[in-house]
Amino acid sequence: MPKIFFDSLSKFYRTTGKTIKVLDSITMGFPERGIIVIAGKSGVGKTTLIQIIAGLIKPSFGSVFIDGVEISRLAAYELAWFRRKKIGFKPQTPVLINQLSVLENVALPLLLNYVDRDMAYKAAKELLEEFELSERIYHKPTQLSGGEYERVSVAQTIIGNPPIVILDEPTAHLDLETSKKVANIIRRKQREIDNLYIITTIEESLIEDADSIFYLINGKLYDKSFK
Repeated sequence: MPKIFFDSLSKFYRTTGKTIKVLDSITMGFPERGIIVIAGKSGVGKTTLIQIIAGLIKPSFGSVFIDGVEISRLAAYELAWFRRKKIGFKPQTPVLINQLSVLENVALPLLLNYVDRDMAYKAAKELLEEFELSERIYHKPTQLSGGEYERVSVAQTIIGNPPIVILDEPTAHLDLETSKKVANIIRRKQREIDNLYIITTIEESLIEDADSIFYLINGKLYDKSFK
């Protein structure tokens, strides 16, 4: 079985007198490793799909299997443990903890997985240096620019090299030069560990580096892999 498998996955929302079908009976698998890009027009349901993969929302019908586990059937505490061990997730609008420093925010996923405090801070500091944020490590999130905030959020997501990294528009708030730098870091980190990255993006450098690309059109997911 692939790393991630969708079995008749569907998601719809009901509004006043109308049903909006976002995902329409998708049956498909994602590979165990590599960089996957999910592309499609704005509002087509890309964010909904990755939120279902991350276990943040449940499908209306169908199932999602990760490593053979049907995540929609997990109890809340089981899902929380599963996500902590398996998935790093950056939402389109990330939220850092304002009471913590940048360094503490990035180290947090490691600390939640019981990594030694000194080791977690060392790893976070080294990763922030790669993102050219070493001068910001003791700042609070409220003291960051939009682009810095975005980079900190990406660093927080990929630290510890989770088996599945999900990034929703990781370069959306970055200028062109910084976008390319972040894309290079993402590519390098994925190649180092050979884990699975799932990315929604319109950033050309990320799309060019993808091992697989899937288009979401009218609720259907189409495999347009070009490598």
